[in-house]
Formats: sequence, structure tokens, C-alpha cells
Amino acid sequence: MRDNKDILQQYVSDMIALDKHIVEAVERQLNDERLDTYPGARQLVGTIKRTLTAQVDGLQQQLASVGGEASGPVKETLSAVAGVAAGLYDKVRHDPVSKMLRDDYTALSLASVGYTMLHTTGLALKHTGIANMAVASLKELTPLVVDISKLLPMLVVKDLAGEEVSLDESAGPAAVRNTQAAWGRENTGK
Repeated sequence: MRDNKDILQQYVSDMIALDKHIVEAVERQLNDERLDTYPGARQLVGTIKRTLTAQVDGLQQQLASVGGEASGPVKETLSAVAGVAAGLYDKVRHDPVSKMLRDDYTALSLASVGYTMLHTTGLALKHTGIANMAVASLKELTPLVVDISKLLPMLVVKDLAGEEVSLDESAGPAAVRNTQAAWGRENTGK
């Protein structure tokens, strides 16, 4: 039977590996000059990088608090899975910026559920430091996911305009309103 420290070490180190892979992918995005042609895109991607980098630092402190190190076969397995997603950034360099932000949304959603699980694990195993750090990290990620969801429709319209197709440019703001409404109380039950 594993003890609490072993379980906490695994969960925290897995989260470190995931966040580091997302940071690596976002760093590659920041080297793409196309971000500059989309208002707000570079700033948002930079904020994602800074937020996750700070979260990795916090995770490493929590890992040390339970006597762990961020290495080993479990982390390598997670890293390989996360690396597949992160590797997509390199393979789709020709894809539009909107797809970069879509991938960021997906990665941050994965990190969010990871922090939800880590928070729950910290609570269940009575490690308030890990529980508090995880929920604080989740609270930092959720506004970034929302920010991406608000910017993405505008990026899609701009990407489509570059295709020289006939389109309704008012679709961007309409899509923002519609998709944000989908997350409203009437649809989430909250």
C-alpha cells in the first residue's frame, strides 16, 4: 500500500511535467511572428507562459514539501503524452494563429482538470499546502481559458478573411456573444 507522500509526490510531479510541456509549446508560439498580426494574441500567450512558469515554481516547492523530485518513469510517461500534444505546435506551423489558441485552450483545460484533481487529492490526503496551491492555480487558469474563448472568434474571422472568401465580418463579435452565453447560468445550472 502506498503512503500519502508517495501519492502526493506522483500527482505534483505529474502536474509539473504537464505544465512544463505547455510552457515549452507556448514558448514556441511566442517565436512565431504571426502573433503580432492579431491584436491581443501575443499578450495573451505571454500571460499564459508567465502564469504557468510561476505555477511550476509553486509546484516544485510543494513537491519538495513531500520529499519528492520531478523525475522518474511516471513523469516520463506523462511527459510523452503531453509531448504529443505539444509537438503538434511544431507540426502545424502553417496552420492559422486561431488553431494555436485553440491548442492553448485545450492545454489549459487539461491543466485545469489536473489542478482540480490535485486540489482534491490535497484535501483528501490532508495536505493543505498542495490543496491551496492547486485551487489557486486553477483560479489563475480559468480566466485565461475564458480570455482565449473571447479572442478566438475574432481570430477565426481574421484567418478566414485571409482566405479571400466572402464572409460576414460581424460573425466574430456575434460568435463571442453566443459562445459566452453558452457558459451562462441558464446552460450550466449555476
